[in-house]
This record gives sequence, structure tokens and C-alpha cells, in this order.
Amino acid sequence: MFLQRILLLVFLLTSFLRLYSQENAALNSNFFREDQFYFGASFMLLQSAEPEFQPQGLSRHLQWGFIRDLPLSRSGKFASGIGLGMSFERYTTNLDRISENTVFPLYAVSVTTHSPLYFTKHAFELPLTFRWRNATPDDFAFWRIYGGVSLQWNYYNKIKQESMEIKNSNELQKLGTLAHLSFGYNTWNFYLAYQLSSFFEPTALSDESFARDLNPIKIGLIFYIL
Repeated sequence: MFLQRILLLVFLLTSFLRLYSQENAALNSNFFREDQFYFGASFMLLQSAEPEFQPQGLSRHLQWGFIRDLPLSRSGKFASGIGLGMSFERYTTNLDRISENTVFPLYAVSVTTHSPLYFTKHAFELPLTFRWRNATPDDFAFWRIYGGVSLQWNYYNKIKQESMEIKNSNELQKLGTLAHLSFGYNTWNFYLAYQLSSFFEPTALSDESFARDLNPIKIGLIFYIL
């Protein structure tokens, strides 16, 4: 019952904010603007050139933030956007991290069935988007297609397997780039993304290590709140 009340309150507040934003834009601006808060959740398909690599369980991605709309046409149908947000990613793999008798750690596909190796990343993101929508100042339910890239700073990471735990390792890239596409109607939108930058830091791994790139494809939903 408590959860239902919270969801109802969020829905009413969201509807009010969206209506107010639309009316305010129509009255006070020559351009139709769509500034938005966003929240998204995705699962990740992990790809690798290593034939025996397999994800273990569900790898997931969460994101949230704010985007400032920059209209490119007076109607507001075409615009760009720049924002600031945060994201959380957790990867589950069948890898082993081997650091004994090596100058740099070695990642290899596990030959035994034991605990998965987890990678966790927390990041600040700067999304840059090109936006199309069939919106008008007095209609807040519309179709949209947004595409662009996000610049990432991975300010925290963790590598964990059973009793082994490493925080803020230099083995994972600190900076990254993500290409993304979202499309849908009103608040609910599908979300697709692909990591353009390397997962591992090549200079921090052994030469015999597991393939340097672990390429996640993110598939999920993103919600835009005006």
C-alpha cells in the first residue's frame, strides 16, 4: 500500500512538472524547449574475441541525470542537448584474475566452475545528443528519437571474486566514450548503447592476458521527466 502511494505521488508530481514546463516554455520563450531529468535501467550483453568467454548471470546498468535542451529550430522539433549525469555498471564474467609470478595481472577464462569475477564501475557522464521529436508547446506526449555520445569519467571501480577485492584499480579505464540511441513515446523509451572505448587499460595488463576489449551492448529503458 505504501509503495502504491509513493508511485501515485511520483506520477502526479511528474505530470504537474511536465505540464508546467510546457506552459512556461510557450509563454516565456521564442523557442520550444525540453529540459529533462532522465532515469534508465538496462541489462548488458557482453562481447569478446575470446571464444570461451561467457557472462555469468545478469550484467546491469543504471543511469540518471539532467539534460539541457538547446533548440535548433523554432518549432522545437530539432534540438541538441547537453547534460550531466551518473551511472552504475556491474559485469559478471567467467574470468580469473591471476597476479602470482607476473609483473602485471593476467585475465584468463576460468577452467573451473567457481565464483564469477565481478567488475563494478561508478561514473560521471556528460551526454551530448541530437534530438528529434514531434512535440508542440501545448502537447507533452509525443514521439522522440535521441542519439549521441556520452563522455564518461569512471571515478570508482571494484574488482571482486570470492575473498579477493580490489578498489580503484588502474587495470580498468578511467575515461570512456559511449554511443547511445533512445526512441519511444511520452515518458517510456527504449535505450540502446555501445561502449566505444576500451574496458581494460592495456598498459596495466600482462602481454598474455585475456583479450583487451570487453565490449558491452546495453539494452533497456530510459524515462524522461520534464
